Amino acid sequence: MMLSLPPHIQKLIDERVGSGKYNTPEDVVAAALANLDQQEQLGDFAPGELEALIAAGESSGPALDGDQVLSELKQLRNRPQSKAG
Repeated sequence: MMLSLPPHIQKLIDERVGSGKYNTPEDVVAAALANLDQQEQLGDFAPGELEALIAAGESSGPALDGDQVLSELKQLRNRPQSKAG
């Protein structure tokens, strides 16, 4: 597939390759498309909605340590279950 890109887009791609982070222009385009795909999977938010959700989460209580929470959940999952009866 051949594409005709505006000069400013070509420059952005060249800068990314020149930085050493990407080996080829194709790698830059693949990364950009992967990012676009991820954004689309997150869903569409109304203007300001995502920021409001983040603010609500931040004000909902103290922050928790993710590793500690996962460890506690794993312990609960591995705990032998008692049989009622």
